[in-house]
Amino acid sequence: MALTSSTNPRRRGYAVGDTFGYPVAPSEVVYTGGLTGINAAGQAQRIQTAGTVAFIGIATTGVNNTGVAAAGDNVIATFDTYALTVPSATPANINAPVYATDDNTLTLTLPTTGFTGKVGYLAGIEGGQTYVKLEGH
Repeated sequence: MALTSSTNPRRRGYAVGDTFGYPVAPSEVVYTGGLTGINAAGQAQRIQTAGTVAFIGIATTGVNNTGVAAAGDNVIATFDTYALTVPSATPANINAPVYATDDNTLTLTLPTTGFTGKVGYLAGIEGGQTYVKLEGH
């Protein structure tokens, strides 16, 4: 289910992946902890928003640009390994590509609509928790 407020997914280990900042698209809300993409103008938006052309990572900051006709403040997004739920994942799926259907929903199945690029791969399962290595492509 898509985010309606900020969240703070647990990072695996202490590594800090690549971090980039992008202005938030007009009338868009990007929540902290949400999977984030960019549009053709280079503006950040939730990954499920129409026009997403690339995955830029998980938002470490949030920006509410609702009702604003211009690009807003920068949202910071990063790549790393996070504790994120991937429904029905099993140990046989480790290293399989992971896709997003919205800013908080991951799947092992290639989406048929919206953003169809992978967001990373299933890095492991520990204590029943799935870990996803987020990568931009």
